[in-house]
Amino acid sequence: MLSALVNYLGANDAGAGFYQLAKELRLLPVSASADEKLGFWAEQVKRIHARHGAGSARA
Repeated sequence: MLSALVNYLGANDAGAGFYQLAKELRLLPVSASADEKLGFWAEQVKRIHARHGAGSARA
């Protein structure tokens, strides 16, 4: 989810809308804990950097 790169103001995290969209897309359980949300966000950021970051074939 490319929106993972948009940080919530004043926090090193995505906003509530990011997690709500992930739940609606069934990428994150509705009952996800704070740790599950953080892990999901971190994995999404990692995947975006791997695909579109410096040194990637698609950058």
